[in-house]
Amino acid sequence: MRIKNWLITALLLVSPSLYAHTGGHIDHSLISGLLHPLTGIDHLLVLMAVGLIAVKQGGKALFAFPAVFLALMAVGALINAYGIQIPFVESFIALSLVAFGLLVSINQKQRAKIFFLGVSFFAVFHGYAHAAEIPADVGAVQYFSALMLMSLAICVGGCVIGLMTGKRMNYLFSLMCLSSGLYYLAAG
Repeated sequence: MRIKNWLITALLLVSPSLYAHTGGHIDHSLISGLLHPLTGIDHLLVLMAVGLIAVKQGGKALFAFPAVFLALMAVGALINAYGIQIPFVESFIALSLVAFGLLVSINQKQRAKIFFLGVSFFAVFHGYAHAAEIPADVGAVQYFSALMLMSLAICVGGCVIGLMTGKRMNYLFSLMCLSSGLYYLAAG
């Protein structure tokens, strides 16, 4: 089992860029949108955490948690599209890693539900940042649609990992989120 944990950790860390908001992009709208969530450990960890949290809650949460998170990401993108400025977006994204790391480690369903509702607003910042990263030379609608599709796929991947590994993965994953979030906060 330890090999699986290290393999999952290694796969997450081989992301071409440790932080997805670097400005680089591919010229094709759909491909660029599909690849963007895969180009940063921050995206992967948060989206996978949504899936893990959904599995911990079970039942309707398996569908509701990813749906709410993705819907609020779309709200954040619309805020950006309307030109409304949100300060400290990257800091809030780093804080979201810490928050979701803590949330993944919580074992009580009731507290996790309340905490998830409180932390869900971080999805707005992720959506805002995604919209800010849309390259000028691609179709924004196609790019963002592909980005949302890949984000959903990563959330589903988190659900699958949660169903397959149970509690074993939660502690390792929580540590990865917490350490990444604290690193990003310290890096400023």
